[in-house]
Amino acid sequence: MFKGYMPKIEFGNGIVGRVGEIAGGFGDCAILTIDPFLDQSGVGERIEASLSAAGVRVVKCTEIEPNPSCFAVDRAALQAREAGCSVVVAAGGGSAVDFGKAVSVVALNPGNSWDYTERADHEVRRPVKTLPVIAIPTTAGTGSEATPFAVLNNTSIREKSTIVSDAVYAAKALVDPELMATMPRRLTASTGFDAFAHCLEAYISLAATPFSSMAAHEGMSIIAEYLPQAVANGKNMEARAKMAWASLLGGSAIATIGVALPHSLGQPVGGFCGAPHGESVAACMVEVLKMSYSSNPRAFADITDILDPSYRDKTVKRRAAACPELVEQLIGEIGLSVRFSDFGLTQDDIDKVTQIALTGYYFDIQCHPRAVTAEDIKALYRKCL
Repeated sequence: MFKGYMPKIEFGNGIVGRVGEIAGGFGDCAILTIDPFLDQSGVGERIEASLSAAGVRVVKCTEIEPNPSCFAVDRAALQAREAGCSVVVAAGGGSAVDFGKAVSVVALNPGNSWDYTERADHEVRRPVKTLPVIAIPTTAGTGSEATPFAVLNNTSIREKSTIVSDAVYAAKALVDPELMATMPRRLTASTGFDAFAHCLEAYISLAATPFSSMAAHEGMSIIAEYLPQAVANGKNMEARAKMAWASLLGGSAIATIGVALPHSLGQPVGGFCGAPHGESVAACMVEVLKMSYSSNPRAFADITDILDPSYRDKTVKRRAAACPELVEQLIGEIGLSVRFSDFGLTQDDIDKVTQIALTGYYFDIQCHPRAVTAEDIKALYRKCL
């Protein structure tokens, strides 16, 4: 028995113009949570015009940063509650979409957003109901438009944690590749590698299902071909559309089974040092693969076949062993070779980020095909400095 999930999707160039009509079906007031840079680019104006034309009043929030603040979410949720908003329109990268999903929780439930994050150090609140969310992703990476997750940063303790609830699945995802055409090269690489990591981690996960494996395999196949093209030429709209689809597949793959060890190590550095999410995962991916490939040779061999079909006549053991090097080559090809020290992490911080990983990401660590101890995690952080 297994579960699979794919949100209601409208996919295609210009589809963002439908947001007003769709939002109007949920009520007459929307809170628009939008990345401030996207808002300034003119996309915010287009979304607001579509909403207004449909008779939907707009309450706008642009207080969104990479690694979105749980405290900013609480302020926006209060805005939405006081204005009587009936729907959330979340536009931007994963941070903006996660922000909007978290607002949908706090707007209709007691407590604050951090109360709902999945952690081992507090009793987790569960949302009873949420505002419907229309997700408009503008990066091809997090797949947040397809997941029941909202990742938040608590700046007072320098930690990230995740709301995990079926209640935060988007009611509708409007995936418009045209909105992704202006992503800078580095952001294209970082978010694209995050999508690849979602697919890879879902594929090797102990919790993998036929549905998640199908989506993950297809996503990796697309990304291996089209991410380097999108990084090399951001105006390549075929590559942009393919990456948008692969990101959605990656989100669907992790929606029911979560991620694994690379995200569990990268996320704490994101919260502690403010590291860009995709880069924090890239910083540790190769070392994690090196210590893991023998734990599930068949899955790692499949990943090798995707990245370099010339290996297909080799033994499973040989193909699995080649996986870390081939992933490292992909990271180098897209210009994303980074270390944790690049974000300011030091030897003195390793005990702290290890504790954060074990507190906030224990459920993903448990899904990794090779079991790890706290000492194993510390050793990985040292290798990745």
